[in-house]
Amino acid sequence: MQNGLMFNGDSFSHGQIQSKVWLCKELERFVHANIKIAILGSWYNLVAFMLLTRNADRYQHILGIDIDPEVEPIADKITEAWRIGKDYKVENTIADANLVNLAGYDLVINCSPEHMESNDWFENLEYGTMVCIQSSDVQTADDDVWKCVNSNESLEDLVLKYPLSKYLYSGEKEIRYSEDNGYKRFMLIGIK
Repeated sequence: MQNGLMFNGDSFSHGQIQSKVWLCKELERFVHANIKIAILGSWYNLVAFMLLTRNADRYQHILGIDIDPEVEPIADKITEAWRIGKDYKVENTIADANLVNLAGYDLVINCSPEHMESNDWFENLEYGTMVCIQSSDVQTADDDVWKCVNSNESLEDLVLKYPLSKYLYSGEKEIRYSEDNGYKRFMLIGIK
């Protein structure tokens, strides 16, 4: 807890960081300079932090969108280096990703679709928008804190749920904590 804010350290867990490093490495092969990015379900916006740490000059603006009002002050603190003065590149906001107009963004990233009951966010994207979608096969009980209500059993399931007109990358990554404990992450990069 810092300044009365509750911080969930799981955002820096092995699986979270491995997934985001994988996203950055693959995505950087396809993004051009000076792009505008919207990150849906951004939580503490570690994706923006990692992208900007790796190459701040590549990105014009990054908008982090999350529905939980408690995460915004922490996301602001984590991305503070890019929120002050002439280096202002990050904005964190509280909103329902299914209702936000994302016109004008070159790239939309969603690493949390398994936590979103609706796929309206995807349906609302303009054709021709570049997307990066990362999901998992994690399934939880209704009362679980993670509330995985829209998980994917396989990469093929993710492809069927989010059809793209052009695929730049598709893959899966095994996240292992022990021989009997782990899950799979799936990722698509392409054009809607």
